[in-house]
Amino acid sequence: MGIVEIKKINVGEQVYQQMKNQILAGEWMPGEKIPSEHMLMSMFSVSRGTVRQAVQKLAGENLIETRRGEGSFVRVNRLVDYFRPAFLFSVNTHEMEEIYAFRGMFESAMAEVAARKATEEQVRRLERNYERMRRETENYEQYVHTDLEFHKLVCACTQNTLAAQIYNSYENLIAPSILHTTQIIGVGNGLKYHSLLLAAIRDRDSQKAQAVMREHMENNLEQFKRLASRDGEAPGGEAG
Repeated sequence: MGIVEIKKINVGEQVYQQMKNQILAGEWMPGEKIPSEHMLMSMFSVSRGTVRQAVQKLAGENLIETRRGEGSFVRVNRLVDYFRPAFLFSVNTHEMEEIYAFRGMFESAMAEVAARKATEEQVRRLERNYERMRRETENYEQYVHTDLEFHKLVCACTQNTLAAQIYNSYENLIAPSILHTTQIIGVGNGLKYHSLLLAAIRDRDSQKAQAVMREHMENNLEQFKRLASRDGEAPGGEAG
């Protein structure tokens, strides 16, 4: 194999990736102000232009928003972003069932690791999130938004950036079906499983956390299949 020219490392890309990882891993939470340009320049030992390039790229991906005179903040995803038509009609029933089946495998393993590696601060964030869910039971859209945040926080507890990226890759696809299901069956099951999962993670019971998450995902899949069969199509998707 021939020798190829060694390319210089793109410093701006490294800064962007590290900042993005902070968001995906839950170190910088939705609504939280990120470090100022000056602080980022100092943290990364890079120029202002490099920092601005990374900030602009993150803003372009809707991960942060810049407010004039205030700074940049981790973007709080609005429900309108979750339920855009591009996502509502992008998968069919069979594909959605595969996503739910994958969640059963992936998120149960994720919960097992989360119970072992969650920091005390991350456990407190999960507790605050669950309390918000309990207060939002009359507003299904907001409840579902907070439900999705709970799973994202569990993912962050694994301390694994790739896991966070995988979860984010399908989060928007599952939101419509979760809302549809919640509107029909209510919030009882969701609150039950989130409470059990929170307790398992708080107690550092990794096996219990794994079992609860697996049962939760299996229940979600069964609910989805039943509603899809009744409606003749996937909740939030095309007819299969």
